[in-house]
Amino acid sequence: MIQNNKLCQINTKKLNYLLVMPRLVQNIGDGYSFPLGITYISSTMKKAGYNVITLNLNHRNGDLYEIIEKDIKEKKIDVVMTGGLSFQYNTVRCVVETAKRVNRNIITIVGGGIISGDPEPAMIALEYADFGVIGEGEITINELCSALEHNRNFSEINGIIYKNSNSYVITKPREEVENIDSIPWPDYEGFDIGKYLRATPPGISGLNRQNTVFMLSSRSCPYNCTFCFHTVGKRYRQRSLNSFFKELDYMVSQYNIEFICMADELFARNIQRVKEFCERIKRYKIRWWAQFRVDDITHELLLILKDGGCEVMSFGLESADNRILKSMRKGITVEQIERTLKLVYDSGISFEGAFIFGDIEETSKTANNTLRWWREHSEYRITLNLITVYPGSFLYKYACKKGIIKDKVQFLKDGCPQINVSKLTDKQLSKLIKRLMEAPINMTKPLALAELRSVDYKTGRIGLKGVCTICKQKNDWNNIKLFTMNFLSCKKCGQKYNVPLFSELRKNIDNNFKKLLKKYDKVAVWGINYHSSDLFKNSVVLHNDNIFPIDISETKRKMYLYGKKIYAPEIIILEDIKVVVVPIPVYLTQIASQIKTNYKNIVNVIDICRLTDPDYKI
Repeated sequence: MIQNNKLCQINTKKLNYLLVMPRLVQNIGDGYSFPLGITYISSTMKKAGYNVITLNLNHRNGDLYEIIEKDIKEKKIDVVMTGGLSFQYNTVRCVVETAKRVNRNIITIVGGGIISGDPEPAMIALEYADFGVIGEGEITINELCSALEHNRNFSEINGIIYKNSNSYVITKPREEVENIDSIPWPDYEGFDIGKYLRATPPGISGLNRQNTVFMLSSRSCPYNCTFCFHTVGKRYRQRSLNSFFKELDYMVSQYNIEFICMADELFARNIQRVKEFCERIKRYKIRWWAQFRVDDITHELLLILKDGGCEVMSFGLESADNRILKSMRKGITVEQIERTLKLVYDSGISFEGAFIFGDIEETSKTANNTLRWWREHSEYRITLNLITVYPGSFLYKYACKKGIIKDKVQFLKDGCPQINVSKLTDKQLSKLIKRLMEAPINMTKPLALAELRSVDYKTGRIGLKGVCTICKQKNDWNNIKLFTMNFLSCKKCGQKYNVPLFSELRKNIDNNFKKLLKKYDKVAVWGINYHSSDLFKNSVVLHNDNIFPIDISETKRKMYLYGKKIYAPEIIILEDIKVVVVPIPVYLTQIASQIKTNYKNIVNVIDICRLTDPDYKI
């Protein structure tokens, strides 16, 4: 570890920096949400004249160690930088650990929410990180690079954490960038944007569009909900629209952009700005997605949004009980939720939203109120989730103060498992979780006359057709990812349906589990949500005594999955399990990294989508 500047005496020359985007996909060519943070750092450093080499592991085949080793040695790298969010701990750690294995004297720097949320526990957990960048990193990273190259004192750099002897030094907070127009555009090219655009990003309301680019028009959020942590500071700042559209002009001139995901935490704070945005974007004929608040929406605004190409509106709904909304500091009411969702539904614009259960004030009564509202408005297809406590949030600080989180470092290493901070007993919460997993399957109408048209077994994407039960419209959908939270939307009336798991695919999954049991004797299934719940409900094979459901959430482990006990990951060691199936593809890479770090006896981690293949080679 870097302990003081004496260890940097050799660094009185220009250094070579390798910026690594962690691997977020299991298969090269899979879609993922493009992280903008590291691309802004790259463009800022390049503008300042530093020797920057970039590496996006999501588009590089092969062993992670060999890929990083090759770049470090061939390009004479002195400093490796990476970053990510708290739940991506294992993928971030893999990068810095690999760099130190290649060269123990290499300098490693980590940024992003994983550091900003709670810096010291993150540095301890990451172990191989020499420096952490706290908050916005554009100014900080240039100052840190200058200090490394000219042997200056690290303590004078605001917004970092580093090790000094046996303790960590956290410097003064870095002020947020006032004018975000001054920050260079993201280094899209440095991180293989061309390859990225050919993939399909997951989880965007079933749109499954290629040529989708992520762009920012603002930073942070003016609200302070108890479950949120703003990784780029507390002050909400918006880019000028001139700056945004200059960047869009460049992207359109270089690439075949068809869809934009506005990566803003909140897009529609300034309604007049939204109106101008919609007017200016019309000429591009590009559709887009953004996050909104229900108390900002009017009929007039919806007409403008629809005319401006807004295809999907995302809302943070959280609860259908006003006591919980108040406790969460949402600043909205159930009445506003009802009014806005009806307006949006009637407008024909697609939308998505979620209820999250388990707030500090959550009781059986408040949870039942939300579930009752959800059933009465089933046409909206609101997602049901358990609240997650992220480092840096009010809930995290509350859980640490109350002793619910006893070990901050281990909490991060475990992947930020869902915990009970509510007024529900563990038994009550476990029953609630079971209801949340079963409700989307048991309480919603299935698509009529559903027919499987095509399957890509490698990627887990299907083509299908079916008839809407509401308006009787015949629909065709292509490139739909299995085992995700995506819904199928009727192209006429907008009614949403679960993506069906067709009987032939279920049969293939069961047959492949039989093959796994025959070869390995025991199989773990890591990750319990409503998709895995549906698998267990409808499978005799998965009730074999040698199938072990696993989840990192202690609360989920207190319930039974259709008679099956749910285990902690340690069962892998106790039962000497050799193979793990992951039924939640979006978390496959994070789970695989956690397994690689902690369970050396595992020989194979398998995406559930691969088991839909009748010819899958075990």
